[in-house]
Amino acid sequence: MSPAHSCRDRRSLELHLLAAAPELATLALLDHALAVCATTLFAQHPTLAHDLRPEPEPPSLREARRLIAATHRSRRAITRYRNAVLDVLVPPDTDDETSPF
Repeated sequence: MSPAHSCRDRRSLELHLLAAAPELATLALLDHALAVCATTLFAQHPTLAHDLRPEPEPPSLREARRLIAATHRSRRAITRYRNAVLDVLVPPDTDDETSPF
């Protein structure tokens, strides 16, 4: 996770934002659970970290690959949704240099 991404994640859990969009708490929990799931699968199946596949590939390893891919897609969708909510709730920073005042 990049520093900018983690900063935005922390900001999404501020109380005033949760009051306006309580789903941000659920999204944060789900995102963390998906990260733990992926980490656990990599620990259980170290071969997931590279493209070498045993032949024949055990069904559990094949399904772990599919689950890892699903967690990545889900986490990207969560990030997109969270960013869309935050874009509405958090006004953009104003650049003092361009302000006439």
